[in-house]
Amino acid sequence: MTKHQSEAERRSQILRAARAVFIDRGFIAARVEDVAKRAGLSKGAVYFYFASKRDLFLALVQEEHENTYSFLDRAEEDHRPAAVKLVDLGQQYLDYFAGLKSPPRFFLMMCEQGIRDDEIREEVQAVHQRFVDAATRILAQGMNEGTFREADPHGVAMILKAIIDGLAGQAAIGIRPDREKLVNDGLSTLLHGLLA
Repeated sequence: MTKHQSEAERRSQILRAARAVFIDRGFIAARVEDVAKRAGLSKGAVYFYFASKRDLFLALVQEEHENTYSFLDRAEEDHRPAAVKLVDLGQQYLDYFAGLKSPPRFFLMMCEQGIRDDEIREEVQAVHQRFVDAATRILAQGMNEGTFREADPHGVAMILKAIIDGLAGQAAIGIRPDREKLVNDGLSTLLHGLLA
C-alpha cells in the first residue's frame, strides 16, 4: 500500500521513475508497466496521470526544459552589463552539468526521439530558439554598450548554443565539464577570441 501523496508529489514520483526507465531501456523498449513497477504503483495509477508512454516522455521533455527557461529568465531580468550576464549564464550551465548526480542522458534521448516525433521535435526546437533569442538580445546589448565587437548577434548566439549542447552531450556520456578550466580559459577565449 502506498502512502497518500498530493497529486504533484505523485506526478513527480511517476516522472522520476519514467526518466530512469527511459534511460535504462530507451523509449521504444520502455513500457508503462515498467514505469509503474519502478514507481511502486499500479499501471492504472500511472495512466491516471499520463494517457500514454509518449505523454510521459513529453512531460519529461518539458520538465527538462524548465531549468533552461529559468536560467534564461534570470539572465533577461538582469540589469547588469551584457558581458557580466553572458559569463554568469555560461557559469550557470556549467554548474548545472557539473552538479548533476548522474549524467544528463535524457538530453540525448529527447534529441533522438525528436527525430521520430514531430511534437517532441517542436518542443526541443522551441527551447533551442528560446536560448538563441535570449542570447541574441544579450549580445546585441553588449554591442550597443560597446563591450562586444560588432558581429551578427544571432550567428554568435547559435554558436554559443552549439557549445552548450556539446557540453550536455559530453556530460551525457560521462565526460564531466572541468568547470575551472572552462570558466577561466574557455569563457575568456569566447569573450576575447583566439587571435593573439
